[in-house]
Amino acid sequence: MGEAYLETIKKKAKKLGIPLIFWDEGNFSLAPIRGTTWCEVGKPIELRETYSRQSQTGLGMITMTPVRQQLQFRFTMFDGGMNTEMMIFFLTMVHYYYGCNKVMIILDRLPAHLAAEKYFERVHPHWFLFEYLPAYSPELNPVEQCWNHMKNVEMANFVPMCIEQLEEKACQAVNAINKEPKLLQAFFLHAKLLL
Repeated sequence: MGEAYLETIKKKAKKLGIPLIFWDEGNFSLAPIRGTTWCEVGKPIELRETYSRQSQTGLGMITMTPVRQQLQFRFTMFDGGMNTEMMIFFLTMVHYYYGCNKVMIILDRLPAHLAAEKYFERVHPHWFLFEYLPAYSPELNPVEQCWNHMKNVEMANFVPMCIEQLEEKACQAVNAINKEPKLLQAFFLHAKLLL
């Protein structure tokens, strides 16, 4: 049912000729993510981590152009969690990036998302068209696969000593995703979304 709903939304964005953005937040911590790797017999790899449990919130967006349906993963990190003020700020930046075009945003039902929608419906009703994922269905959002690839492939066994190193490595992981167009297509297929 969720796949059919998202297909309808995608067709609607294409018919209206407006960009489509899949939106999600994820958490990034100084604690390393352990992944399997090769090592000499009897000499396991040691990860010397910091005692800090500082974390950052990552904002990920997969953008899709309306006609050619070209995909790109966009990413930023910030302190704290997503709240209404931050949501309004980032959506305003999205509007300025696309100029006067209306943009369709697909996201989950986080309270900050719902509050931001009410704000834009009241103040700038022509900027965005909001659509929501069905409840309890993160697997339908291809951004979830971006988080999975970043953390378990590109950043596996990486031990950041500070937030700056964490941000630098996360940006390298995003670049690796964007350099391989078939990856984003695979993430859409995983979400059962046809391009």
